Amino acid sequence: MSKKHWAIIGAGNGGQAFAAYLSLKGLDITIYDVFPETVDRLNKQGGIYIEGNSKVTGFGKILFASADIGEVIEGAEVILIILPSMYHKSIAAQMAPFLKDGQIVVGNPITPMGSMEFHNALKAAGCKTDIVLAGTDTLLFACRLQEPGRVLVSGQKHDITMAAYPATKNAVVDRAVCHVLPEYRMVPDLLQVTFDNLNFEFHPGPTLLYTAMIENEAIHFEYYHDFVPCQIKLIMAIDKERLELCRIYGVEARDVTTTFQDEYGYEGDLYQMIKHADCYNGIMGPDTINNRFLTEDIPYSLRAIQSLAKIAHVETPAIDTVVNLAYILLDKQLDEGRTLNNLGLSQDMTVDEVIRMCRG
Repeated sequence: MSKKHWAIIGAGNGGQAFAAYLSLKGLDITIYDVFPETVDRLNKQGGIYIEGNSKVTGFGKILFASADIGEVIEGAEVILIILPSMYHKSIAAQMAPFLKDGQIVVGNPITPMGSMEFHNALKAAGCKTDIVLAGTDTLLFACRLQEPGRVLVSGQKHDITMAAYPATKNAVVDRAVCHVLPEYRMVPDLLQVTFDNLNFEFHPGPTLLYTAMIENEAIHFEYYHDFVPCQIKLIMAIDKERLELCRIYGVEARDVTTTFQDEYGYEGDLYQMIKHADCYNGIMGPDTINNRFLTEDIPYSLRAIQSLAKIAHVETPAIDTVVNLAYILLDKQLDEGRTLNNLGLSQDMTVDEVIRMCRG
C-alpha cells in the first residue's frame, strides 16, 4: 500500500522542519522552494536532518525538492503552505493552474483572515478546482535552520487550532490531517483561528519598543528573553482588545497567558514564562527595523484585526497605536495589507454576515 503524499511549499525554517518530521512519521514528501541552491542541496542530500526538541528526530528522506510548483504538488493529498503571509497571494496564483479536485491546502500557519485572502487570490487567478482550504493559528515548531538540510527545533507546541474555510469542510480536514498531527485541533471557523494567532501580540508592539536597540549596531539581544515589563504591558493591552472582539464575534477565547501555557506546557505569569522559556533560547532580536515582525505582522495581521474591529464598531486604541507608529517609521516599506477592501469585506457588513462567510 503506497504512502500518503504531502507537499510542502516553502523550504525555510518551518518548511524543512515539517518535511523531515512528516517523512519520519511515514509520509512521502515533496518540497518547493524558489532558491536553486536550496533545492540542489536537498536533492543531493536526499532529505533533511531534524534535531533538538522535536517528538521525532533523525534524517527524513524526501522524494524530491523542486522549483517547479506544479511538479511538487502533483498527486499530493495535502499541501502545506509554510511561507510568510506576504507571499500567500502570489503563491496562490502560481498554484492555481495545477490544483486538482479534492486536494487539501493548509496555510500553516495563516495570519488573521489569511484563508479568506488565499481563497480570493485563487478566484482572481481563475481557479475553479474543488479544493479544500484550511489554516492553522501557529507553526508546530519553534525552529531555526543550522544550514540547508539541517534544522534545529528548540520547542514543539502541544495545542494548535485549525479550521477549514468555509468550516463546512472541517470534517474533511480533520480526517486527513489530525491523525498525522494530533497536536492540531479543529475549531469552529476561520475567526477562531484568526484570534488564536497571537503573533500580532508578541511581534509588532514589542519590536517597536526595541527600536533603539535594533538601530544600535553595537547591541545584540535575544528577542524574547530580553523582554521588559513594559513590553508585556503592551501585549496585555492588545490582548484585552482581542478578547473584546472575540466576545462580539462569538469566538471562544483564551487569554494570552493561558494560550501560552497550553501551547508550550509552561506555568507562571506571562513575563516569567517568556523570560525563561527554553523554546526561545538563542532566538536573537532583529538587526534592522525593516523585519518580518513589522513588515508581515503589521499589514497581514494587525490590519486584518482592525478590519474586523471596524465591522464590529469596536475601538482598538492599542492596536491602532502600534499600526500607526509602524507606518510612520517604515512608510512605503509596509504593504497596504488586509484592509476591508483587500479582504473583500465592507464596513457596511454585519458581524453575523462575516460569521456566515466563515462557517459556510
